[in-house]
Amino acid sequence: MDRRVGKTKKAIQAAYFDLLKEKGNEKISVTEIARAADIDRKTFYLHYESTDQIIREFAKAKTKELLLRLTVKSFFLRSFDKEIFAREANAMLGEHLEFAQMLARNPNLNFFWSQVQDTSVEMLVEIYARHSKLPKSDLNIRVTYFVAGASSVYQRWLRGEIPCSLEELGEKASEIAFYGAQSLLQNS
Repeated sequence: MDRRVGKTKKAIQAAYFDLLKEKGNEKISVTEIARAADIDRKTFYLHYESTDQIIREFAKAKTKELLLRLTVKSFFLRSFDKEIFAREANAMLGEHLEFAQMLARNPNLNFFWSQVQDTSVEMLVEIYARHSKLPKSDLNIRVTYFVAGASSVYQRWLRGEIPCSLEELGEKASEIAFYGAQSLLQNS
């Protein structure tokens, strides 16, 4: 990507995210974003079709970043060390905690979580297909189940509906994800 394009996109994203924090659930116009980013409306449309596309691009980038962090830690090559997953997911969430809480509490931005889930499923199925003998259709079901559950739990925590620390949440979510429903029954 051209440096000027990258710089302009970063300015648009920063302006939009600042406006989201400031306005909450209120609709944000392209004109407001352009003004805050110090660009023309036409420039906005050279980079994005809509304000929703900014969030979708951010969701996709952050999902790819998490999967890269897991890849660097050899998560996909080991016997799926649940501590690596919890540590990396929580570290990344902690870096964007206020923003993630705002996204989770804003019903107008639910598509953000759909984008994270769709991107995660797509990328994880490709990764696991290299290491598994299962058909892609089976992998898709299993990965979708895992991703949807983890996403839902984290969203509820971000909204304040699950009272525990981020570390506890990561441990519990990882335990269930990696050991399944049996882990629930063993402790009862």
